[in-house]
Amino acid sequence: MNKGYLYLTMLAVAAVTGSCNKSTSALTPQASVSTPTHNAGRITGATVLAAPVAEAKMYKLLPGYNSSDNFEASGVYYLSGYFYIACDNMQKIGKIKSTLPINSSSNSLLSTGAPGSGSSNFEGISYDNNGTANFFTVEESAQNGSSYQPRIYEYDASMNYQRRQWANIYFSSSNSNKAVEGITWVYRGGNDYLLAITEGTGAITVLRKTSGDWVVDATITLPSSVTFTDYADICVYGNKIAILSQQDCQFWIGTLSSTSWTITGGTAYEFPKGSSTGVVGAGSNVLYANVEGISFISATQVVVVSDKADNSQPSYQTYKDQSVAIFNIP
Repeated sequence: MNKGYLYLTMLAVAAVTGSCNKSTSALTPQASVSTPTHNAGRITGATVLAAPVAEAKMYKLLPGYNSSDNFEASGVYYLSGYFYIACDNMQKIGKIKSTLPINSSSNSLLSTGAPGSGSSNFEGISYDNNGTANFFTVEESAQNGSSYQPRIYEYDASMNYQRRQWANIYFSSSNSNKAVEGITWVYRGGNDYLLAITEGTGAITVLRKTSGDWVVDATITLPSSVTFTDYADICVYGNKIAILSQQDCQFWIGTLSSTSWTITGGTAYEFPKGSSTGVVGAGSNVLYANVEGISFISATQVVVVSDKADNSQPSYQTYKDQSVAIFNIP
């Protein structure tokens, strides 16, 4: 969702502390996607995280790239010591060692062989470890006849393209920046599912894999305590489910039922602030204003990736954009 949005801050406030808020003129979901009715906004009383245990710019991690190269990171999945990172401005998938070695041959961009060139519109990435392993990415919305639908891309364990299928979620506008922002794979009752979160509403659509399209089985409504302005990504670890908000610079972790499509409980976490030079903990400026992807590393640690800052944002928010950061969960 990195292009075409406006920053919703009063200039006097932005000059001092910055803001996480961006516009959320979302696509209007049709009948298959329900819309939560609670008021949007940051969750009060969130636990503020300590500084990341490690972080680095994408271009610094990959050999042969420099600060002029764009990595508009939009989704991440942790697997076996590596972060697999989707960027909405490219077809390739980043494979980054979880120790974040700088300018290392351990880090690479994987060519998938998927159709298309230029910007991918990929907004999320997940992994299926049941039987034959598969990766999935989601194209947030694309025109399919008179409809606009998300499209799921499938790859083998080596990230070679296999197929792409439409997800039967329908939107009423061609504004493709505000549709499905994240996916996470769940295996239940002998079926493969993807939970797909809609950016503007927080509705979580349960998609079941078929030989044709991904069909809608259910919609999960978040607890009323989850009041984010936007919804940037979703991930699952056991029965833990995390929901990320870019505009609110927070994420929330609740409990996903193993017997029904419901979510309960939950704790909100806020990314730390810092100085105008990007030093975490040394000021009150909002630094992590572009977080777009999240994945569990363990029950007590997550990785987040950040999109590119736009020209309307304070200059200090570029310190953490297009980056990978690892945070402990207290």
